[in-house]
Amino acid sequence: MTPRYRYIALLDSDRPIENPLLILRIHGSREEMYVPSYGWERADPLCREWFVNVAITEVRALRLLPDLLPTGPLEDRDPYPHALTRDAAEGFGTQWFYYAIETPEHPLDDPLTIVRQHYPSKYESSFTPGLVWKSGRVPGRRVQITSEDLDRLEQVLIRRAFGGAEVHHYSIVNPLYPDVEHPAAIARVGPEGTQRFVRGDEWATTNVVSDVRYGYCHGTLVPLTEQAAADLVERWRPRPDSSRTRHYTWLHDDGQPAAVVRAWEKDGGLYEESYRDGLWGGRRTKCVLDDPARRTEIDQATAERLGTILDGWESGSGPDDGRYNYFAIVEDEKEDVSAAHSLIRSWGGDRGTTHEEKFNSRIDRWRMCLTLYEIETARDDSYAIPISEEVAENLRNILLDHFAARSDGRAPEAPRPLGSWPGFGKVTLAQVDDRTLDSLRQVGDPAADAAVAELYELGEVDRVNELLAGFPRNGDEVPEGLPPLLRRYFAESPGLPEWADREVIERGQGLWDRFAPHLATALYGYALPVRYGSAPRLRHTRLGMESARLLRDVLTDGGLLEPGGRGLRTVRKIRLLHATTRYHSRSGAEDPPANQEDLAATVGTLSVCLPEGLKKLCAGPSERDRDDCFHIMSVVGHLMGVDRRLLPATYDEAVTLMDTIWQRGRTESTAGKELTAALERRFHDALPRELGGVFTGVVRTLSRDELPDLLGVERLDLVAWLGFGGPITALAGLPAGSLDEHNVWTRTLSEVVGEALLDADREDWTLPAGP
Repeated sequence: MTPRYRYIALLDSDRPIENPLLILRIHGSREEMYVPSYGWERADPLCREWFVNVAITEVRALRLLPDLLPTGPLEDRDPYPHALTRDAAEGFGTQWFYYAIETPEHPLDDPLTIVRQHYPSKYESSFTPGLVWKSGRVPGRRVQITSEDLDRLEQVLIRRAFGGAEVHHYSIVNPLYPDVEHPAAIARVGPEGTQRFVRGDEWATTNVVSDVRYGYCHGTLVPLTEQAAADLVERWRPRPDSSRTRHYTWLHDDGQPAAVVRAWEKDGGLYEESYRDGLWGGRRTKCVLDDPARRTEIDQATAERLGTILDGWESGSGPDDGRYNYFAIVEDEKEDVSAAHSLIRSWGGDRGTTHEEKFNSRIDRWRMCLTLYEIETARDDSYAIPISEEVAENLRNILLDHFAARSDGRAPEAPRPLGSWPGFGKVTLAQVDDRTLDSLRQVGDPAADAAVAELYELGEVDRVNELLAGFPRNGDEVPEGLPPLLRRYFAESPGLPEWADREVIERGQGLWDRFAPHLATALYGYALPVRYGSAPRLRHTRLGMESARLLRDVLTDGGLLEPGGRGLRTVRKIRLLHATTRYHSRSGAEDPPANQEDLAATVGTLSVCLPEGLKKLCAGPSERDRDDCFHIMSVVGHLMGVDRRLLPATYDEAVTLMDTIWQRGRTESTAGKELTAALERRFHDALPRELGGVFTGVVRTLSRDELPDLLGVERLDLVAWLGFGGPITALAGLPAGSLDEHNVWTRTLSEVVGEALLDADREDWTLPAGP
């Protein structure tokens, strides 16, 4: 199975996204960077720490790759060595380069020192006379060496420092009290490994020399001759307080703590921890050696008291309006959010650039974090699922219960499900349960059913079709000559509900003029395939719902607000079409066709998929446009006779309800594949020959992979998909190269496809004469 990558563009602070330094692709823990002329090679994750990280789509990444240029020299550094990169790729060695420093007195086999250089950052360090790596530049002629040369020459420098002695002795000095005559430890490195002097003739194994050399703990290595080491061992005694843990704080000008740190000696090294979230931990907020002028030594009780103050003070000020965005952090985006391991709230800006806080169940407080940023830039493989405030409060209680259970040494109870994410919107608490949905599957539309039954019993279907043929274009009066129950159906059909917001409807009825072709693309390329995923259940609600006519009539001026508006009449005719389906399926089926759940699913799919489709098509809808469209489609649901319990109050509640219904009915089926094949033929017949095959790209771009797989849609060929750029540019009447930017490409394709589909939109809305 082909891995699914996430793509990251690395930028300087002043570099536009269209001209990135590097492009990375990430799959699980593997990170690869694109090297021109060589392709994808293993990358060191540390390189991302030096640049701005911007998440980009796969399509955009593939568009940018051909424009990447080999990076030139950095100041006086050597050009990027591609051969070394290829040889070292499997060891994350692509970013560190090593050089021996030659002088007249020190040839290559006995260099003055060794320099290491991190590429493409500007960080450089050298192997000092103290036999540790320290930042700084060293003069002399540089000769690039391999990692094998590095190990050999490092030993040359060490042997030179000790005059060729087989055993190397060190005095390790604590930087907090650097008394060379009273070091923190004495160590030796020889055939028996690295050892620390304990007492008498006893030496114990230790890692302190390598820890200090590579910066894992604080300390200074002082090389000793064998005699100097023997003399120091003879008189050395441990400092009386060398094993005592010391506590430090740094205060702001207003007296608030900036950090609280504790440090202790171990095997001659100085180790440290910071106080965070009610615990001492290894994640340091400040180095114990930082800013000694403002550093204050304190006792343990004061340290923990200041740490508690710091925990509360670091919670952040929050948004001015008190409104947060909440996210459940999960390992699998499809799992129920009750299994989330973290709860995040954010405010200001977009995801990845917001202020954010993480709920800490240990202290029952919110703490500042970078979780969303780390997920957005693929540093964290988790998924951030948007959730409602109500779901967030439930998840907060679950996290508190889990912490309490672990503290008591017992297994936490399984939480009640909170819902899973369908891929857009927020997860909200379900307002309708399966039992209610099961009961509503037995209910149709009594008023429309009675009118249709009379119509067929009188044998007047053909005459009624003639009368209704021009009805949407007639005046406000219902045509004369209709059967009594049918006249009553039109006369007594519900008007706008009390909860309808006329101002929102009036504003939203300009959506068709602004987004007509994009709405058509979203309908045929997204909403209908979503419905076809539940084809065995929803096939009877297709009449009147597979044409853009309904959208045109309800999303144009006056469509729903005027007494004889086209939208009102179109909805009423669709109700009749569904009633005829029920009339012709009276053979005692377990669930009547076009029942309440089916109707709610059909209207609800439009209410959530159309706004989401506009967003995915880069058509530029605002959040208000989304809510306006949702509100209008909810009114349509009411006019179509949908039970009030199946008309959610908010867009996010509608997403949750639709996901529940989709999951109840979604399955791979012959009917679904046949309907999808017919939809593909509609695309083929409507679009110019140059766009043959664009159906696959549209559906796969708008839907999650599992749905197109269920419907038998072919896998997306990215090369062929990008190849539509030329025809789309020509059909849109734009100059060559106009669609290089991803959003412009997507929006233009949607407009070209949507206009063609609208031109070919035809559907027979006559009432069938028989089953």
